Amino acid sequence: MRGSILSATALAAVAVLGVGYLSLNVLDIDPRRDHAEITVPLTTSGGLIDTSQVTLRGFAIGRVERIDVERGGLRAVVRVDAAQKIPVDTEVRVSNLSAAGEQFLDFRPHSDTGPYLADGDVVDAADVSVAPSVSDTLAVAEALTREIDTDALGGIVDTVDTATRGRESDIDNVVEVLRLLSVTLADKKDEIRRLYRNLQVLGENAYADALGPRLADAVPELEASGAGLDHLISSYQDYSYVGETVWDGELARLVPKIDEYLSQLSPDLGFIATVLRPVTQPIRPLRVDAGALVTMLEQVFPRGGPARVAVTLPGN
Repeated sequence: MRGSILSATALAAVAVLGVGYLSLNVLDIDPRRDHAEITVPLTTSGGLIDTSQVTLRGFAIGRVERIDVERGGLRAVVRVDAAQKIPVDTEVRVSNLSAAGEQFLDFRPHSDTGPYLADGDVVDAADVSVAPSVSDTLAVAEALTREIDTDALGGIVDTVDTATRGRESDIDNVVEVLRLLSVTLADKKDEIRRLYRNLQVLGENAYADALGPRLADAVPELEASGAGLDHLISSYQDYSYVGETVWDGELARLVPKIDEYLSQLSPDLGFIATVLRPVTQPIRPLRVDAGALVTMLEQVFPRGGPARVAVTLPGN
């Protein structure tokens, strides 16, 4: 009888300890601890559910009590440890606890100074951000993959395969060139860094000593030329409107008339050539030696001297 009583007592003690452990550590129920309820407005739940974890800079301080649906959005009521001081100037972010998709609500204060959130306070909606959930990300990825044209992707793969087939040696050469380039850059990194710094200093000195003042002096001139440039553009625009009416109007009627008059006054060149053909027949075989003619002119008019003429007397 005494053994049964001891067994029942031990079983009851284990049960009490188990319930206490579950209440204190798992369910986070501690009758000795004061709690505060804070309302967080949400545009979307972001995957939050009742009992989702609430943290302060990643440290667990409570859980989501409930999510109320209201007109224009949602309101998450969180129950946090009142001993944890949460500044009013804080960001609230709903994020993924892991890749499996468990969401949690995290307070991220911008400072450690007060005032602090108290029981019944409502966080400013502008400070709340909801990260995309795993389900939302997968939905976007699925929509993106549906937009991919598999035929076009297959064509690109076939083109690359055709372009590289039988060119293994060339590809190896390209890889070797890139390797040597990387080795060269790694070996000459100090010289390259020094060259860049020298160019930077040179540019700064040139700008400060010469280029900067000259640009500053040119600013008033450029500003003054703006009005003249605007007037020039507007004048060209006006001239284009006038020229359009002139070319399409008056000149469009004048040019055909001038062509008509010239056609009536100009001689028939084909008839003139036919008439002159018998007269020019005897001189067609003649050829002019341009070289001999130039030589004779150089003898008559030598460079740097007077003209010379040779006269041959009869009998000499």
